[in-house]
Amino acid sequence: MQAQETFSYSAQPHAAPMKQKTKYRDDQEDAAGANNIMYDSRVVRGNTYSAKVLSGSTKKELESSGTNKRFPRKQRGRTLGTRRSSTPPPVDGRAHMDMQTEDFLEELTDRPIEQDAETQTLPLLDRPASPLFVRAKIGFDVETQIESGDLFDFNTEVEPILEVLVGKTLHVAMLEIMQEEELEAIRLQQEEFETIRNVEMAEVQRLEAEIKRKSQEKDRRLAQERKRLEDRRRLEETIAARQFTSQFLGELHVNVFDTLEEQGHFYDPVQREIEELFLPMLTQGVVRGADQYEAAAQIAMELLEQARIKARAFEAEAIRLRNEEKARFAAEEAARKQREEEERLAREAAERAAAEAGEGGDMEPATD
Repeated sequence: MQAQETFSYSAQPHAAPMKQKTKYRDDQEDAAGANNIMYDSRVVRGNTYSAKVLSGSTKKELESSGTNKRFPRKQRGRTLGTRRSSTPPPVDGRAHMDMQTEDFLEELTDRPIEQDAETQTLPLLDRPASPLFVRAKIGFDVETQIESGDLFDFNTEVEPILEVLVGKTLHVAMLEIMQEEELEAIRLQQEEFETIRNVEMAEVQRLEAEIKRKSQEKDRRLAQERKRLEDRRRLEETIAARQFTSQFLGELHVNVFDTLEEQGHFYDPVQREIEELFLPMLTQGVVRGADQYEAAAQIAMELLEQARIKARAFEAEAIRLRNEEKARFAAEEAARKQREEEERLAREAAERAAAEAGEGGDMEPATD
């Protein structure tokens, strides 16, 4: 994963853009785009004592006229449609009089109000600044003479420096030699790794080619087998179609006549009379006999079913009695075996008691 690169500004250095200014101001310069108050027409320049006093309506007219000069022609044309028309000019021999129409009236004068004022300067303001404070020097100055070799001996002082330089040089040289040996070992290891990787890559490519060849051979064999099965299916369908066609066409003549004969187009009068007159009567008699036979068979089946039910009941009763007999025999056999076992145990106990009594009689004379 690559390390994230740090941001660096690569723009070439250049001077900041500045607006080219002429030596003198251009009177025709548009005042609307001025960014300096010195070029703003609303700022009064010169002596303000002789300024002409203007009324509010006159100021509005001047402002509107200045706005028309500053606006472009297209924009001015759009604003004229919405602005209210001004007062028409006076007739000959008369003059208009300016009147205030504002909510608050103001006094109009030709000269501004003047007032005199005076002030006195303090005497301390004319005093010069105080000089900086410098402390007076105290003590005595002395001096001494230092001969060459008293403070610094070059041969003695340079020896540790030379030892450090020589040691550092030898150390750096050893590091460089070790680095070169390490680089050589890395290069040999890399060459060995490249060789092993190339061999493994060749083996992998060979195996991939072999797998690809086997897969292609498998696909080709599968396609060939599918094609063979498809050809065989088509051949079987063709053979079956031919056989069906030949069989159908061969039996068509016979089937047509058989069908016409079955539908009644070709019939024998005697056979028709037998089928329509004799056979229905015969069929009705057979049906009546069959019904009687079926009723008799049903009665016989009911009798057989009742006999089977009774046989099953007798069989169940016999099985029950046989089981009870077996249980009784088993109980008697168990009682007999129990009695025999008790008799055997009693005999063994009597024999054991007799044997113990005989042993006791034999041992008494030996004790005396």
